[in-house]
Amino acid sequence: MGLTKTYKDGTTPTVCIIGAGFSGMCAAIRLQTQLNLKTYTIFELEPELGGTWWSNTYPGCACDVQSIIYQFSFEPNYEWTKTFAGQQEIWEYQRRVAKKYNIYEKIRFSTEITRIEWYESLQQWVLDWISRLTGETGQMQADVVISGTGPLRLPQIPKQFDNFEGPKWHTSQWNHDFDLANKRIAVIGSGTSAIQVVPAIVDKVKKLEFYQRSATWVIPRDNPKITAFWKFLFKYVPFVHFIFFKLAYWNREATLRIFSTKWRDVFSRRFTMFVAWAHRYWQVRDNQLRKKLTPDYALGCRRVAVSSDYYPALSKKNVNVHTAAIVDVKGKTLTLNDGSKQEVDALVLATGFRVQDFVAEGFVIGKNKCDLSKAWGQAPKTYYGIATAEAPNMFFILGPNSVLGHNSVLFMIETACDYAVMAISHMMEKNLSSIQVTPKASKDFGDEVKEKMKGMVWSTKCTSWYKNEQDEITALWWSSCTHYWWRLRKFRPQHFSVVPRSKSAAVHM
Repeated sequence: MGLTKTYKDGTTPTVCIIGAGFSGMCAAIRLQTQLNLKTYTIFELEPELGGTWWSNTYPGCACDVQSIIYQFSFEPNYEWTKTFAGQQEIWEYQRRVAKKYNIYEKIRFSTEITRIEWYESLQQWVLDWISRLTGETGQMQADVVISGTGPLRLPQIPKQFDNFEGPKWHTSQWNHDFDLANKRIAVIGSGTSAIQVVPAIVDKVKKLEFYQRSATWVIPRDNPKITAFWKFLFKYVPFVHFIFFKLAYWNREATLRIFSTKWRDVFSRRFTMFVAWAHRYWQVRDNQLRKKLTPDYALGCRRVAVSSDYYPALSKKNVNVHTAAIVDVKGKTLTLNDGSKQEVDALVLATGFRVQDFVAEGFVIGKNKCDLSKAWGQAPKTYYGIATAEAPNMFFILGPNSVLGHNSVLFMIETACDYAVMAISHMMEKNLSSIQVTPKASKDFGDEVKEKMKGMVWSTKCTSWYKNEQDEITALWWSSCTHYWWRLRKFRPQHFSVVPRSKSAAVHM
């Protein structure tokens, strides 16, 4: 059966989409193309769409997933210039897609949603907003809210660097006005952003002080250019692009074995560890430096990085790699717990994001005046990361336990958006004013996640943004993308409670 596209009276729900990154864009496109629904508005905090790919403009910023699968399945891009696309190219792809589907006209830019509250009497959400440009405030009533804010949006900026008196910035807020030439630069952090930044700036600076809390597992990345010949084949020869898309997708799916601690997957893990070891041994000839760059935790417990220029960059003469902890910051001087001090001109904070802060306190007030942040605490309770029992008619894209460690998150985004569309269609078909996942369905999913994570390397001993303070994995989906799609390929009304639409309900066009 097809999707129901209107209520019986011909109306459609009013939908508010928060965020205009890949998640918000996909939600808008799916509402348009699958339901022909145009009664939606997108609120975007920034002056442009793009989300992560608008904000992160640091040197070397690129995707660590192959370009051919880091795109919407329904909107293939035949013009990628490299196997792993850079930030600018990904953002330009987003803009092209947005223009094609006329999304720009539906976005309220530089507008922040400050509070969302569910009103049972209205069977609607009331959203408070403020314009960053004018300070104007207002409210919007919406039947449905789709949150596409994404997990990598709130920079993690340690308080200890507040005392630094020189220029400092997070990688997601890069200061392009600062001239790096002939400067002493400190890079704090050794995650994916740092691994991309360091090679991009090392030859520009006079001295680079690199501060590493713990080493990262790094595997080589081959990033050849995509020639005009291949672009022609992808665009004009039937099935060529589709075949390469599927090959890349299934190759990524197969890497899930690397993150399993089960005996049957030992060979895959050991082989990948050997590749990482050989890569490090070949590129880092200095024994002392190599020891500093050798991880002391299981491969995959933290995000595995892909780079072929990171180790050579750290081996350069103008780079110092520090593993001692920073204990004091005064003026422009950093003091470490080994007694050493370094004076630098600027700080680059590659310190990651506050991924565990899924919802701010007081931001979402759900059913029965429930503050979603307090209800979740450090362990969010959701249904496949998409819905929660405390918030009727609210859908999360890339919500808790739906981010990936092995494949393209755009697949997960599309799957979650399709499920939200099916739920909205079900509302219209059954003439419902609200729909919410049952506490049991949410609990069953949470219990399954906890059990399945016991067999995954993410649960082993290390510090990562995948975990909460109780060492529970709250960010990642535990299985394959295909498994996630299979679970959500059909809408399951038995997992939801509903409220019928009142005859006196307000009509929204």
